[in-house]
Amino acid sequence: MWHKIIQYGVTGMAALLLSACAGDYDGSVGGQSASGSVPQSSGSFSSPEDFFAKRVQPRLSICRTCHVPTGVANVEDGKLLMFNPSDRSEDYPLLLTAWEALGGNAQGESRILLMASGRDARTHSGGDTLWPVGSPAYQDVKTMLGCFESPQGCLNNAGGGEAVVEKALLGSRYGGHYWFDYCEGQPDDTPVPEDPRHRVVPGVNQGKAVLMNAWWQTCQEGGHPGTCGELRARQKRGFALIASDGEIGAGNFFAGSSNDSTFAFGAEKYNDLWKRVTDLPQRPDNFDELMAQRWGMPLSKTHNPYPLPGEDPNLTDGGSGQLPMGLTQLREADGRWTGKLNVTCSICHGGGVGSIEDAPDLGPVYGTNSLSDITLMFTDLGMIAPQQSALALISQNKVRGTGNITNFQLFGTLTLLDRDNLLRNILGYASIQTQPSTGTEDPPVYWNMGSRSGKFYDGGEVMDAKRIALSFHFPNTPFHPDMDADKQWILDSIHDADAWMIGLKAPRWPEHKLGQIDVALAEQGAVLFHAKDLWAKELNNPEPRPEGGNGSCASCHGAYSPRYVHDPAYLDTPLLEGIASYITPLEIIKTDPRRIEGNSMAVVRFSRSNWFAYGDAEKNANGAPLCGNQADPLIRGDRALGYLAPPMYGVWASAPYLHNGSVPTIWQVLKPQDRPAIWQRHSMPARADQEGKVVMGFDYRLEAYDAEQLGWKYDTLSCGTGSMPFYDCNQSDSGLTLQDALGLAWANGGLAWNLLNLPVLTPAQIEARKVYNTFYYSQSNAGHAFTSVLTDDERRALIEYLKTL
Repeated sequence: MWHKIIQYGVTGMAALLLSACAGDYDGSVGGQSASGSVPQSSGSFSSPEDFFAKRVQPRLSICRTCHVPTGVANVEDGKLLMFNPSDRSEDYPLLLTAWEALGGNAQGESRILLMASGRDARTHSGGDTLWPVGSPAYQDVKTMLGCFESPQGCLNNAGGGEAVVEKALLGSRYGGHYWFDYCEGQPDDTPVPEDPRHRVVPGVNQGKAVLMNAWWQTCQEGGHPGTCGELRARQKRGFALIASDGEIGAGNFFAGSSNDSTFAFGAEKYNDLWKRVTDLPQRPDNFDELMAQRWGMPLSKTHNPYPLPGEDPNLTDGGSGQLPMGLTQLREADGRWTGKLNVTCSICHGGGVGSIEDAPDLGPVYGTNSLSDITLMFTDLGMIAPQQSALALISQNKVRGTGNITNFQLFGTLTLLDRDNLLRNILGYASIQTQPSTGTEDPPVYWNMGSRSGKFYDGGEVMDAKRIALSFHFPNTPFHPDMDADKQWILDSIHDADAWMIGLKAPRWPEHKLGQIDVALAEQGAVLFHAKDLWAKELNNPEPRPEGGNGSCASCHGAYSPRYVHDPAYLDTPLLEGIASYITPLEIIKTDPRRIEGNSMAVVRFSRSNWFAYGDAEKNANGAPLCGNQADPLIRGDRALGYLAPPMYGVWASAPYLHNGSVPTIWQVLKPQDRPAIWQRHSMPARADQEGKVVMGFDYRLEAYDAEQLGWKYDTLSCGTGSMPFYDCNQSDSGLTLQDALGLAWANGGLAWNLLNLPVLTPAQIEARKVYNTFYYSQSNAGHAFTSVLTDDERRALIEYLKTL
């Protein structure tokens, strides 16, 4: 039956092959082809069929990925050549028949080769430059087609009888950092190699499929651990500094790793918080879980205790209670528990995906959070701890699961009174109060830090600018002008903190809970992700195209598939696997611009002398700090402002999407017309006896996850639902809303975003903060529209592939 597909004439077959055949450029490097095609010697070739089986058929395997009856190539053109998914014996006659239908080599060269080498008038979803002229793949196929025309002596120049073995299409290192993969199972004295990110410098990957323009810069000495043993020791010490979770020397809010914090409060006050935040007659037996739900901070996976009423923490190993990820009990240097609590980095960077019972790497997850309401948390803490009340009055976020943690107007207060730069700090700080607020942001994940050369959504700092990572624990309160000791604590701690963060791995897709990955479909997605040109002329994509790259997802987000990672048309070296270092210009990505506008020239000038922006460190020829604000034209030159495309590891577990968390699912990222304007993620149901008396957070059980669209289940709301009329949107012709006025204020005075904030006191107010409104300042769901040209079948394949990362 498979031969019957060829009976459609020369024109149909031309269209077929121009949309079908794919392969890899596998220029040899030290005996192994750069695309992962490993020649395996087996003597000379006995016949053209033998040559085909060893050197050509493996290169056609990628065609079979899509050109099967259930594949994405089963479309008007592609369905003319369908491979038998289970019988490869048909490959040779199919290729021969197709070559004949296309006129053989009558024009001097078959269009099969023209297509695969990017010299044909028509493009191909599997990639235009798969067999570059002169590559081993090109030469092998050319030899094979020559054998079709003249079998006699056609293999005289074919070389030895090596067989090609292709690299797999699927495979992932699941984020983290190359160092930890390298050191796994190695003795402690094993030397650690160079950080692959150091290769991301001007000139890297020029002319390749993957674009890079966010350059690495080393910001302080001592970043390299030297040995695997020291790397592991740093990682262990870093857990206490960042995760905290009841550790000796736990990092905590504005106190460094001290156990004597101005912001600390007694466990007895926390124990009584139920009286203020629930309508229950007595302390509930599930108090710990209720606080975790209320604040959107899951209970810690590790032992993170506090003493219950009447307990001595030092007689009960810290106490019988369990704190959520954003709190820790402080300890003496000798390990004794103090009974005092403080908040930690995990209020923004600790989240939840499923449960530990679902998989060991699920449940409470460090380094991601789409759950927390930190403004609500500080409001609650302000009731029991007056020293927390200042932050209770400041809006850190407007919507549950988001934050405004890079707000420059607030961030400038950390070193405002620094005596080393007092006058410039005060004048500069005053100058940025009229600058726009950066608005709503979805905290980026830790597990991709080891695959990035820049940090923040706009690439505003280089990844090695580590000082800011510990800014929330900066021990400068009560505020004082002599900050030398405070700065030294950060300098002494940054390499340990960074080692823990970059060593985190992304959670893997839980097949036993969310469904097995369709391997065949995922392989199709791998091809599309790395090779489909979204700006191919047949697609008529109206969106502007990036300069360079191959127009695929991988151009911005990096290469992951082993087959493409080892293809020198994609990366200079396989060591760049998974590294995403491209800042996409705003005019191309077109997502909400407020984050970029907030990092204005006034902010840039202020940051040039700021300690956290390395104002005291090495300068470039223009006098700007090398590790300073990367939006500074004295650093970036003519690179356009934009957003740094993130790595894709664990993307399934990091919903919602875009830098502001405005899009619920990956499907909607890929299909913009399906995005809801106003939506609300599902909440965890309350216990029957507590319904209506407690506040529950977002539901992060896997039952609440949409495995087809990749994202958490949600409800679409209509205009005005759950809020004041004309506040979220206006269906009248004028379209004017209260938010238009507020947006004008926030765009001309970032501090107003934080100060124009109603106290979060009632359950109705708390529930309203669960609504994501894309009409709101900084919360537009526009952009990333160039994927509109994809078909739904292609979207499904891409989604299946992303599950594998």
